[in-house]
Amino acid sequence: MAVEVLILGGGSGGLVAANKIKKLLKEKVEVTLIDRSEFHYFLPALPWVALGMRELEEIRRPLNRLEKKGVNYVQAKIQAIDPDAKKVNTDKGEFGYDYLIVSLGAEPMPNPAEDAVAPWSPEGALAMRERMKAFTGGKVVVGVSGPYYPCPPAPFEIGGMVEFALKVKGVRDRSSVDVFHINPAPLAGMGPVISGTVLRIFREKGVNFHGEFDLAEAGGGKVRAKDGRELAYDLLILVPPFAPNKVVRESRLAGPNGFPTVSRETFRHTQYPEVFVIGDVVVPALMLPPAGVVAHFQAEFVAGVIASDLKGAYIGEPFDPVAMCIMDFGDNALLPQCSFEAVLAGKGMPSCGVMATGRWVRTTKMLFESFWFATLLG
Repeated sequence: MAVEVLILGGGSGGLVAANKIKKLLKEKVEVTLIDRSEFHYFLPALPWVALGMRELEEIRRPLNRLEKKGVNYVQAKIQAIDPDAKKVNTDKGEFGYDYLIVSLGAEPMPNPAEDAVAPWSPEGALAMRERMKAFTGGKVVVGVSGPYYPCPPAPFEIGGMVEFALKVKGVRDRSSVDVFHINPAPLAGMGPVISGTVLRIFREKGVNFHGEFDLAEAGGGKVRAKDGRELAYDLLILVPPFAPNKVVRESRLAGPNGFPTVSRETFRHTQYPEVFVIGDVVVPALMLPPAGVVAHFQAEFVAGVIASDLKGAYIGEPFDPVAMCIMDFGDNALLPQCSFEAVLAGKGMPSCGVMATGRWVRTTKMLFESFWFATLLG
């Protein structure tokens, strides 16, 4: 009888895990993936949608294509996880499992400013597009509501892309672009080389950066930091605060602050060894960045761990705690890379560097999007 592997979430982690487990174990497993959406979105392309460079239809693929790979896909809203009974409740019924992989990500809380937009969702990207289309010049402010949000480089990337878009619209000479962040420098946790490169690009583009700007309130045409600094805006692009997925933080899997407690070596839940938790719903508790590339590598590794359990002697790929992100600034681009091996081991800071800069780097991001869909969803 085939072993039941249930995967919650059709984002980067869930999609990679489903493909890898079925490839490794074939008929030995019955793999089912559940997601509330009909589609898998290539989330790094949402800023392109927000600025009119791409359409939503171009950056998504139907998750039912997994059926051709032997993976069962169920479009359903997950309502509860009961790890004691090894059951997951959804609006389409109850699902049991022998192994459970939770990759449900983080979810946005209400935005502090009602007039803000943020391309962290398909709906948010389209809303930002409408605001950009109507924008005729003025003060643009880009910032974050707190330290925890998916894709740490994205606010800086969006600040650069918006500056370029204003040039294209012909309103740059009567506009300003300011980016604020709770950290003292852009991507401060990645070290001075990457921070310095982003700041240099900002200086060349005339984008102003405001560090250690801990947001106190926003709305009505201004944002104010807790130290009293204020920035006026005509257009506010503000990342809302995020929290671990509600279903997870309300389950027995949740630990401190809603994040599940997992082994740093295997990503198994410390209380439920048949449960693995990967991606944005857990990585901040491991001091890893909430980024799709981290979920990807976690999924590859977890697939190997499950294969080892079932084969007895299989040695899969080790988890590679490396994060890289192609940052598109419109008329420039940056490819940073960081190894979080020391961080994961609790022995130090990440080791980071700049792999490449230049307009050509943007092409790499576009090529990766095509590769991603072709490999995982055919």
